[in-house]
Amino acid sequence: MSFTVSTAPHTDRSVVRALLDANLIAVFGERDDAKRKSAIERTYTENVTWYEQDGAVISGHDALDKRAAELLASSPHFVFAADGDKIVTQNMGALAWRFGSPEAPDLVKGMDFIIVEGDKIQALWTAVTKVPAQ
Repeated sequence: MSFTVSTAPHTDRSVVRALLDANLIAVFGERDDAKRKSAIERTYTENVTWYEQDGAVISGHDALDKRAAELLASSPHFVFAADGDKIVTQNMGALAWRFGSPEAPDLVKGMDFIIVEGDKIQALWTAVTKVPAQ
């Protein structure tokens, strides 16, 4: 995979911010399969690559949709929410998030980092910063 972090801001900052929101809420927060698939097509390049913290590498719309569905199915009453300001520089963005139940809304915390090409997310990295004690 090849991608570029630009040295001059050529991606509108509002586009990067909107993609950070779409990634978190319209994709990973969407439990309706059809709505999530539609959001994936609008949000990511066809050859999107997602690098998970455990070393897994997910490529393409179908694989990303499958993994998002698995995450949501494993925690049926949990919701994602932003946990701070969006950070945007050139064609890269970052957003901290939390994931949990209404009783414990920040049971899991993390941060997503994106690279944008052609007004869509080309690459995504997830760093988990807090997990429940085992």
